[in-house]
Amino acid sequence: MLASLHIENIAVIKKLDIDFSKGFTVFTGETGAGKSMILGALGLIIGSKVFRDVIRSGESCAMVSAMFCDIDKKTLDELEKIGIKADEDNAVYIQRNISSDGKNAYRINGRAVSQSLQRKVGELLVNIHGQHDNQILLDPKNHLSILDSFQLYEKPLLEYKAAYSEMCEIKRQRDKLVLDEHEKQQRLDMLSFQINDIESASLVSNEDTELENELKILKNLKQLSKQITTVYRALLKNEKGMSATKLVEIAQNSLSEISDVLPECEEYSAKLLDIQYELEGIAKSVYLLLPHAEEDPERRIVQIEDRLDLIRKLKRKYGSTVDEIIAFYNRARDEAKKLELSDKIIAELDKKYEIAREKAEALALKISEKRLEKAKALSQKICHELSFLDMNKVRFDALVTKKKEANSTLALSETGCDEVEFMISTSPGEPPRPLAKIASGGELSRIMLAIKCVLSDAEGTGTVVFDEIDSGVSGKTAQKIGIKLHELAKNMQVLCVTHSAQVASAADNHFKIVKDIEAGRAYTKLEHLDNDGRVYEIARIMGGVNITDAVIRSAKELLEYTNKADKIENE
Repeated sequence: MLASLHIENIAVIKKLDIDFSKGFTVFTGETGAGKSMILGALGLIIGSKVFRDVIRSGESCAMVSAMFCDIDKKTLDELEKIGIKADEDNAVYIQRNISSDGKNAYRINGRAVSQSLQRKVGELLVNIHGQHDNQILLDPKNHLSILDSFQLYEKPLLEYKAAYSEMCEIKRQRDKLVLDEHEKQQRLDMLSFQINDIESASLVSNEDTELENELKILKNLKQLSKQITTVYRALLKNEKGMSATKLVEIAQNSLSEISDVLPECEEYSAKLLDIQYELEGIAKSVYLLLPHAEEDPERRIVQIEDRLDLIRKLKRKYGSTVDEIIAFYNRARDEAKKLELSDKIIAELDKKYEIAREKAEALALKISEKRLEKAKALSQKICHELSFLDMNKVRFDALVTKKKEANSTLALSETGCDEVEFMISTSPGEPPRPLAKIASGGELSRIMLAIKCVLSDAEGTGTVVFDEIDSGVSGKTAQKIGIKLHELAKNMQVLCVTHSAQVASAADNHFKIVKDIEAGRAYTKLEHLDNDGRVYEIARIMGGVNITDAVIRSAKELLEYTNKADKIENE
């Protein structure tokens, strides 16, 4: 659940801290007081896009942070799958900083994260339902996922998706090989040219590097020969004077001669002998680095440059290195072989595809049976909820139909072979029709609430937020919405922005949002109402400008009635 929310410099909010409790919490206040800003700030926490003019006028940055605690094990496991681990108290801390230059910084438990990861975490912790979200119900594309989230059949879906993926991969391989004879011959001609072009060069891996090194040596042959000869003569054989090796040998012999008289000289003599051997080794090794004398070095240089020029031409066509050219050659040869044998391979893939499709169809039909069964149960439960919400004459059906191809075979997709559309009849005797064509705004709000109530156990989100779920309804119906939200809050934390006295009276916790003017600037403040405060606020909602004693009494009666109904329900 959401334990606390901290907001700084968001629109009319200068600084605000809110501590939340379990159960059903409502926010009320005058229009323009900043209720939507609080929900907007919560949306920013879970990765929503920055809304217009989000940063308070005159400020350079804004910040929102939240703490979520008492997270259930299922959600903790899902968080760990995406790399987020709660602290030792099973709490998760989320923070978002927004600067005036448009840059955002996201942190979870103090660690910098991406917006996409913050959004994934947010979706696991909070479900925000605004008025525009009712439009989700109007698009049948969303209905299948709503049905599938009711009493999940995760394992059959995973099995089907694996079979469907295998079927699609076989089809992809087959389609890649299926060409008409003219295209096939054109492709074979192209591949044949490319294969011969590379094959005629007889490339060797890393050949270009070795040739470039050899060319560098040959072009510097005189300089190399001069310097290596100088080193060899200086260290080992010097016709014009003594070499370093000879001088060390003389010194070593001299020390050896006097070692009987000066025993310390024996150690120095041994060291000089080692130096003599080392100098000889260096001289001989350096001499071996001297390139073998070419009969015609210039001719070899021309050969190498011609070879490198050929390799460069091949690189422009087939790859940036010799190894990439060789890899291109191997792929071209494999493709040519497949094309030459394509008819046979296609026939084999056709057999594999039929087997894979039969398996996928069988699994899709099993899922379809489950959907038909669950659709009936879902419809009954939603009708039960709608009946409580004063839509007792409404008939709701989750219509499951199998998709078909033009040739009447099953049309398979990643979700199976079904289409789902919610149908509704609001008048007795009238057949159900698509929800989008019949439901009004108020009806959509209640239908969405009914669905939320039915799916509350399956969704697993710890906090659900409703923004004016009571829009378009009033009186007894609004009161029932309040009761239903209170009931929903037994399984999860429910937050709700409302203009309805009936809904507000059903809350466990009540916050009033107030906008004050100080020094010509607007400031949003929050008041956690006690019972007397709730009475006055509910009276304000009921009575408008003039709050009479009669309105106060009505507000008290409404609260007492709601509390009494809650006690009876709990008993």
